[in-house]
Parts: sequence; structure tokens; C-alpha cells
Amino acid sequence: MKFKFDAKQEYQVQAIDSVTELFEGQPNDAGDFLTTFRTQRAISEDSRDALGYDLSEEIGAIGNNFLLDEATVLENLKVVQNEQGLEPAKNLSDGLQFDIEMETGTGKTYVYLRTIFELAEKYSFTKFVILVPSVAIREGVKTSIELMHDHFRQLYPASPFDYMVYSGKNAEEVQSFATSTSIQIMIMTIGSVRGRGNNLIMNQTRDKLNGLRPIDFLRATRPILIMDEPQNMESELSKTALAGMDPAFILRYSATHREMRNVAYRLDPVDAHELGLVKQIVVAEATEHGGDAKPYIKLLSIDSNPWQASLELVCRKKDGSLARQVKKVGRNQDLETVSGNPAYGNNWRINEFNLDGSGFIELTNHGILQVGESIGGNDDTVYREMIRETIREHFRKELQMRPLGIKVLSLFFVDRVASYLGDGTDNTTADGKFAQWFDELFIEERARFSKHKELLPQDPIELRRAYFSQIKKGVYGDTSGVTAKDDDSYDLIMKDKARLLSEDEPVRFVFSHSALREGWDNPNVFQICTLREMGSETERRQTIGRGLRLPVNQDGERVADRSVAQLTVVANESYQEFATNLQKEYRKAGVAIGYIRKGDFAKLSKLDSEEQGNLGYTASAEIWEYLKQRGYLDKDGFVTEAFTPDADDFSLRLPAEYCEVEPAVIEVLRRANIKQYVKPKRARTTRKLNKQLYFRSHEFEELWEKISQRTTYSVSVDRDVLIENAVQRIMKAESVEPLRIEVKKARLTVARGGTKGRETSSRMTSLRGGYRLPDIVSELQQATSLTRATIIDILIQSDRLDEFISNPNDYIKMVKEIIKAELAALITEGVQYERIGGSVYSLTELQRDGLEERQYFLDNLYKVKNQEKTDYDFVVYDSEAERQFAELLDEREDIKLFLKLPPQFKIDTPVGPYNPDWAIVKQEDGEEKLFMIRETKSTMSEHLLRPTEQAKIDAATEHFKTIGVNYAKAAPGKWNL
Repeated sequence: MKFKFDAKQEYQVQAIDSVTELFEGQPNDAGDFLTTFRTQRAISEDSRDALGYDLSEEIGAIGNNFLLDEATVLENLKVVQNEQGLEPAKNLSDGLQFDIEMETGTGKTYVYLRTIFELAEKYSFTKFVILVPSVAIREGVKTSIELMHDHFRQLYPASPFDYMVYSGKNAEEVQSFATSTSIQIMIMTIGSVRGRGNNLIMNQTRDKLNGLRPIDFLRATRPILIMDEPQNMESELSKTALAGMDPAFILRYSATHREMRNVAYRLDPVDAHELGLVKQIVVAEATEHGGDAKPYIKLLSIDSNPWQASLELVCRKKDGSLARQVKKVGRNQDLETVSGNPAYGNNWRINEFNLDGSGFIELTNHGILQVGESIGGNDDTVYREMIRETIREHFRKELQMRPLGIKVLSLFFVDRVASYLGDGTDNTTADGKFAQWFDELFIEERARFSKHKELLPQDPIELRRAYFSQIKKGVYGDTSGVTAKDDDSYDLIMKDKARLLSEDEPVRFVFSHSALREGWDNPNVFQICTLREMGSETERRQTIGRGLRLPVNQDGERVADRSVAQLTVVANESYQEFATNLQKEYRKAGVAIGYIRKGDFAKLSKLDSEEQGNLGYTASAEIWEYLKQRGYLDKDGFVTEAFTPDADDFSLRLPAEYCEVEPAVIEVLRRANIKQYVKPKRARTTRKLNKQLYFRSHEFEELWEKISQRTTYSVSVDRDVLIENAVQRIMKAESVEPLRIEVKKARLTVARGGTKGRETSSRMTSLRGGYRLPDIVSELQQATSLTRATIIDILIQSDRLDEFISNPNDYIKMVKEIIKAELAALITEGVQYERIGGSVYSLTELQRDGLEERQYFLDNLYKVKNQEKTDYDFVVYDSEAERQFAELLDEREDIKLFLKLPPQFKIDTPVGPYNPDWAIVKQEDGEEKLFMIRETKSTMSEHLLRPTEQAKIDAATEHFKTIGVNYAKAAPGKWNL
């Protein structure tokens, strides 16, 4: 199979644009320069070899000529942050370093790789270093480049590129990296440059490099540094290593930044879930009940000032019931007194505290207890049932996914390697308890249903595989054996993602300790089983991150269907505990779950229909302050009990300038709840199909035949009107400031001790006429597909070309956005549809797809009261407006039939495929049938919708008019029924 990549994912394009727009004003031809090394060979004067040597050599390095000063970049950053709903920075934190925060599973690697090509195309930057914290992540990046190679070749045919993985064994290859004129990408671990003196090969002189060091070549290129998972590279030694590479600027990509610097883009877990970019999370809980009357003690941590231990004990609550609670316990304190539980009545005390290693205590009735260990629990019994539950869930998913061409994988995180390998050395000889339990339970669960045997008839050993990162040969811990089978496990799990996803590869269950963490993911992990305690502050978030990516089928296509894209986490804590603890992890990382940030309304559409775009941070902060004053938010941004959107005549009573965005603001407040994203397994249900309606109803067939007719469209655009509208908008647009730049001179000295630069002068200068102007007509033609004559007429008539000469990049950006907006408006006005034969989605296809069983979450389902009126017992809804509309259709007597149209029902429009929301049969005057299509929105205001959204609605109006079907928008207060 081959992965397919979508170049038009809006959130990814936004992330890329947010970075490239930071450097607006950088001349496109600034890369046309050469840095020259001059090296001198030291030869004694009396040496006979002196005449046989050239006394000097020159080595040319093509580098990134970054010309912008920090003040210009800061102004660009403020513009980007305002558009993205981020609080504009007052100054640059740590210089030219920029954070891009993207939730795990949303294509972070794709985004930064494509950003490389955009920076090269826009500013002629060519030298890029991708810095990673570990070999595992380095291998993941290399695999990603290989998978995306053809995709980038097609997207950027004029941008040839090479990539290399740096290691001490190939240190000389930095010379070709430095001297090549094409785009060069070097992947390296932080360990390659982190260190002092000559201990690092990077700092050692090399004969093949003319006596220079690899770091000299690297520094000469002034590389753009891309850091993947920078939170693992925050030590002082790492920071020194970064500065030693002399980067032009640094881009830092992570889902879990530890230190924030100049955030340019943020896509947090809430955004990712709301946009349907990741799997929904289900928690299947496996917890012990009924065994808490016996002494249970778990050592969580030890403090030395004063000496006390944090113990999890079974404590008696005020109502007399028992529950596990954390207590601070000092030396010789009686645990019965601390807990109130007589089960500790046999003189349970702490005799000794010790911080050696991870730390331990000595208990009177037990002996040594290490940090993280527990006594008195039934961990083995719980873990065994967790493995069973994972296998059951896997079989259920196999039955669901096999017809869709989606291979199902399950991932187990184990407490220690020995629990899987035991006395064995590889997958075949593994005899640890987890491997034994898995084999036994798999055979047991497979025997329950004949279908399971047909799905996975193999020996369990063929279906499971383990990978543990190797520390050193022959030593177990978090390590692997050294056989060829282990090598194959490494290749399969860590490198060959496509083979692991192929149905021809039997492996479906993967065991690991901690190797499969940041940098490893697989889109088809549907179950994650945590056979250990959840400990660290980011444990849950990192664990679920391994399975959040949307699944792919055997054709390499992503599947976003919510009934398919679900990740089940099998955890040894309750759903409520998991959700609460996950929320704590998110909040500690600054993720807005359960509360509203000041910038959370920034991406709502502007009210002024003449000026398209987002409200921005400033307007969003004003709305936030008003909501706080009115009592809907507390001082920390948490939604208060005063927010009762379902009450009759409820209104936020926003100021007049924001009243039109009130429905969208209410929707943002509604979603501020962790339980929107983490749900218990029992909160799912399978919808039941109304087969009587689907297969035997003449009325249903009549509706489907009417609404599914195909059409073809043609578009006519009045050239004169387009020119006039675009010219008027350009003339009214804000002026483009001329480009000014600070020019610094420095003397470069290359010696054996290293390459050093010393600034000798600095001045400000205007770049007007000091650079090669881009081909503005070609750029605009490529972006809009208009003729050269039309573009030239727009440019000349708008009479602002002088600003193009003084600041070409900003001028082109302004003109391009205006022409595209005007063109989109005219295209939908000039579209004409004509009926043709065939169906957009046949009744046969609908009936076949309707028989597939799919599970949905109850909190996204409306239970239908009059089930003879629609196709399923539940209606899936995406918003509160849709839920209200479904309820209305269900209760209205004149609505005889309604259904939510499936995603496969799409009509063609000039701006892409369009999937309308509802099909309805209404009976008027007791007899006449009216076939209707409705699109539900939170508001009727056109300018509050994205331009492409409104353009699709306009085109759909013409399509349905052509086939004789009543089509309209529907919104609260104006349902148009």
C-alpha cells in the first residue's frame, strides 16, 4: 500500500502560512551569495614537501542569507498571532525561535517538511537541519520523507531536494550539504552536536574536510533549524549546541512544549477533536472492586524535608465507605490511625526512608517497598482482564473494519520488559506472564465465535510482536534481544509503517515499554492497553497520542468517519479518573479544556462582509471580558452556572457590534468540557436501521430518486465586472509599507579553533530597486487561473504598482487575496447547472452502506421518537443547531419523512464537493408532497460563514433548482420549513 497525502488540509496550510508569513519582506533573491572558506595548511619552512602543496584552498558553501532584523520579524509575528487568536507578543522571547504547537496525530511532520519547500520557494532558503532528541524519532522522520517524496515532487516540481541522516560515520557528507545549490535537508539527533571539545566527531578536524571540522561547514550555511519534540532538548548543554550551529532562525514543533517561545500557530487537543482531525477517545476501565478491606499500600514518592512518604491507602470516608486515597505518612505513624481502616490494625508503620535509586521505604509487616510498587492489590488479575478486554475489542473492530479495507492494530505498554520476554530473548521464545496470558486469552476469546476464527486463524505468536529500545547488548531492562528476529521487529514496527498496515502482514498486536513514545505513531492503532500504572504528568497524553491519527485503508486514504475513527484506551483506572487526570495534564500544559481563553473567539468570521477574515485576538479578548463582566465566565475563564443556553429566550446580550456572532460564541462555550473528548466505552451504541423504510418504502424511493439526480455545471464570469470589483477593493486596501532592512557587515575568520564572525558596521537602507522583482503576473496567474491580460488590467487600473516596487511580497499577497475573494463571489453568481443522467449516490449504494454496523457516541445522537419517519433510531448530529432541527422534524406532524444525508452524498460545485445536511418530505394541505433539502447553520448571516462555505451553498441552490427540489438554509429562529 502507499500513503496518500492531501495538500489542501486547511489547518495544515494555516500552520505553514503562519511560519512563512513571519518572514514577509525577505527578498526572494537574497540566496544568491557565496560564503568562501579559506584554509591554510601548516607546513614547516624547512620541509621538503612545501613545494608540493598548494598553500591555500577555497571551499564554497551556499548558505541562507537571512536579512530581516528582529524588529521586522516581531511586527510580522504580531500580525500572525492576531489572526491565529494568540496574544500578540510584546517582544521576541529568546530571539528568532518560534513555537508551532500541533496536537499529536495531526500531521506535524508533514507540516514542517512542506514548510521547508514553501520557505525555499518564497525566500530561496535552501539549507535545513531537522534536529530530533532520539534515534527513534530520527528514523520516523526519515521514513516520513521517504513516504512523502513523490508527493512533494508533484507539489514542487521546480524544487529538487536531497536529504541525509547525519552520523559520525558519514561526517564528511556535511561538505556536500554545504556546497550544494539545491534544497538540502539534514536529519540529526541532538547527541550529534551536544557536547564540549573534541569528544564530538562534529568538533573534530577531518583530513577529508581540508583540516576543517564538520561544524564549520554547518555553521557556514546558517541553517534553518527545525526542532522536532524540542521539550526533550531544553538542557543548558543542548541550548549551547543550538547556538553553536549559528542558525538563521529556529522553528520548534511539538504537541507538548515545556518552555514556550514566540508561538506562531496553535492546534491544541480541543481544536483537533472539534475539527475531526483525530480519533475520538474511548476509555474501557478495568479496576479492582471489593478487595479494599485488606491492607493495600502503594508508595508514590518520598520527601526528605521533613521525611515523609506519599502512600496510597484504603481509607474510611465520613459516610463509612472505603476508598483509595493519598496520604502523607511520617516515620512510626500508625497506618490504622492515618487511614481510619482497621485492616491496617496489625501495627503497620514505616521504619526507614531511603532515597537511593528511585527511593524506597521499609515497612514493619512487609520489608522493602520501592517507589511505584504496591502490595495488597490484585494487579495481575486486573492486568489479565485488561488483556482480555483489548483482545475482545480488537475482534469487534476487525469485524467492523475488514470490509472497509482497514487493518486493525492494538498496542500494549508494559510495566517492565521482563513481563513480556521472561527468560526468552526474542518474540518466539518470550515466556513472560504478559506473553503467556495473551496467547491463552487470544485462543480462548477466538473460540467464542466462529467468525473470529475466520478473521484471525493464525497462531497467536504470529500475530504479536514486541519492540524494546536497545540500551546495550545482552543487558535486559528497556532493551531487546540481538537476534535477526529482533531486527525484523525493529524494521517492521519502527521503519516500515506501510508493511505493518498491510493485510498481508500478520502482526496486529504490538508490545513495548517506552520505545514507542514521541516520534512513533501508527494511524491504525485502535486499542491501547496500559499494563502499568499511569504515573508521570504527561503519561496519559503521550499514551493516547500513539493512536490518535485518523486510520487509513488499504488504498492509503484517511478515513474520518466518526463511527470508525475511535481509539479505545484500556486503563486500570475508572473513566472518571482517567478523564480528570487527563484534564490535569492538559491544563498543566496550557490547553484550554474546561475553560475559555481570551483568544478562543478570534477565528470567528468578521461581521463586516466587505472585509473577509477572522475577528482576531483583540476583538476576541473584548468579547471574553464582556462575558466575564456579565458573569458567564469566572476570572480564570471557566464557564459559570449563569450560562444556560437551553433556557427559553436565553441571550448573552453581547454589545451591538458583536451580536451577530452570538450563536457562534454560545457554541464555543458549550464545547468547553473534557467529557466532549474522552468517553466511557458504555457511552456508545450501534444505530438500528429502519429496514422497512430503507428497502420497502415507495415514498423513500421517490424521495431518493428526486434528490439524487446528477447535474453538470458551467461557469461564466463577466471579465469587466471582475476587473472593476477587484480594482475598487485594491484601491481601498491599506497601503503597503516599503521594505527597509538593517545591513550588517562582519569579518569572517576561519581558524583551526573554529569559524568566528565579528561585526564591523551596521546601517539601515531601503531595498527599493535593490533586488530582483518577482514575476507578479505569473504568480497571480498561477494563484487565480486568470489570463495575463485580465491581471495586467487589474494591476494598471488600480494604480498602486509603485508599492509593488517598494515591497513586492506584501503587495502580491494583498492583491492575490482580493482577486481570489472577488473571483469566488463571481463564480458562484455565474454558475449554471444542467441535468444529466445518473445519480450522485445511488439507492443501491445507500442500501448496501446502510447495512454496515457502526457505533456512535450517545452524546452526539438524538433519539428519534417517531421512528417510522426516518432511516435510523438515532440521528447523528454535529452541532446544537442540528440537534434542535432533528427534534423539530421529529415532532412536526407535516414532516412525513426526514433523514440526515450520508457523507457519500455529494454534488459538484466550482469550489469543491458539497454534502448537504438533510432530506425532507413535507406534506402541505394534507395532500401535496414537497421534497426539500436543508442546510443547517448556527446563523443565517452569509458573511459569518467562510467564503468557500457560502460559495458551496450558492452553487447548491442552483443545482437543486435545476432538478426541481426546494433548497434553503435553516438556522435557529428561521428554520425555513
